[in-house]
Amino acid sequence: MIAIYTPYLSNRTKYVLEYIFKQQFGCDYDVFENVDQATEKHIIKINYSSVPCDGWIQILPHGILERKGLSFYNIQFTLINEMTVIFGNACDIGFDIFGAIFYCLVRYEEYCCLEYDKHDRYSYKNSIFYHHQYLQTPLVDLWVAFFESYLKEISFNELRFKEKEENRLVPTIDVDSVFSYKGKKLVRQLGGLSKDILGGKWPQINRRMGVLINKAQDPFDNFDYQFETLKRVGLKANYFIQVGDNGPYDKNISPHNKAFQKLIKRIVSEGHEVGLHPSYQSFCEDEIIQKEKQILENIIERPIFQSRQHYLRFALPSTYISLIKLGIKREFSMGYSEVPGYRANTANPFYWYDIEMETITELEIVPFSMMDVAFKEFMHLTMEDTLQYSAKMIGQLEKVKGDFNFIFHNESLSDYGGWKGWRTVFESWLSNGNKTY
Repeated sequence: MIAIYTPYLSNRTKYVLEYIFKQQFGCDYDVFENVDQATEKHIIKINYSSVPCDGWIQILPHGILERKGLSFYNIQFTLINEMTVIFGNACDIGFDIFGAIFYCLVRYEEYCCLEYDKHDRYSYKNSIFYHHQYLQTPLVDLWVAFFESYLKEISFNELRFKEKEENRLVPTIDVDSVFSYKGKKLVRQLGGLSKDILGGKWPQINRRMGVLINKAQDPFDNFDYQFETLKRVGLKANYFIQVGDNGPYDKNISPHNKAFQKLIKRIVSEGHEVGLHPSYQSFCEDEIIQKEKQILENIIERPIFQSRQHYLRFALPSTYISLIKLGIKREFSMGYSEVPGYRANTANPFYWYDIEMETITELEIVPFSMMDVAFKEFMHLTMEDTLQYSAKMIGQLEKVKGDFNFIFHNESLSDYGGWKGWRTVFESWLSNGNKTY
């Protein structure tokens, strides 16, 4: 067992200790406000204070866990044992690992941001980790792995750490537009057809007409391929389905469409998990999210417990507070749509800490590291370059026992137009990520 001495046990400290020792290590630990309370059963003794204690591993507090509310911190990166850290100091392990992990997981820097992008989102360009080129490195997982090795060495391997589950791959698919042509009202069909004619897009015109007269497959309706591919590698996916009203950024057909409902029910019958994809226009609108959740629950005839924001449009803490009130237990928006990387500096799930209320919540955040559109639409990479880039990130996960969570869209799997051939990336991510480390 591990003993931890700290003269100031805040909710922030409790949150980090639970994350490291229970969720990551699977180890029992006791927290004391007096060093004399530790006993012989405590193999490891950690002193989280500025006062030295003989025989205890000292971790000097940065101060972030002792405070309440928000403060501005000038984050400095330090190299300790060939590992990049923040909150570096002269303690036994070289930095305040507890404070550093807290800073990353709660997304502290997002609360201090005053500038947002055109979709009212926190931009990766505001992140200090992006500017120092650490966005593609799961720093928190590296710190946890280092700390585990350090404690094992100090305890002469007497400590027992839990073994992580073998399946570390979490494929997720967003259904923003279930069909490209089918199921749309006449006004939308005519509008789309007019744009194609004016743009001289004759292949699209022919495909549209073929779908409408049932002579061709709708390119977005590639769910047979998805189910077969997932079954071949023995995986289930998390599907996030947008059922909101039509708008400038919400392009799905009506959720009352029979073919759409049939497809949603089939996803469930295939054993995949269905989650809510709150519409763009539901941002900061609790009543709209609740309405959309109810529509989807009525279709699948079961409660919805997980969600991901359309366009990844969320704000801290308001969006998470709303989702908790609506009964959401797992949230999948933690990442960026324009670049791959680890927004919370971790590849693994964690529970959200409400920094305004200073409370630990039961909302599990499931971060993702890669999205199809980031590589093609924003970074303008070829399939070959995407595979090379993503392979390096997947390789990092072997060192830290990290989950590989990614996003694809059914549009991207159409094997049509600009997405011709991108199924190769999808299949590669499924096969390369589905490993036991």
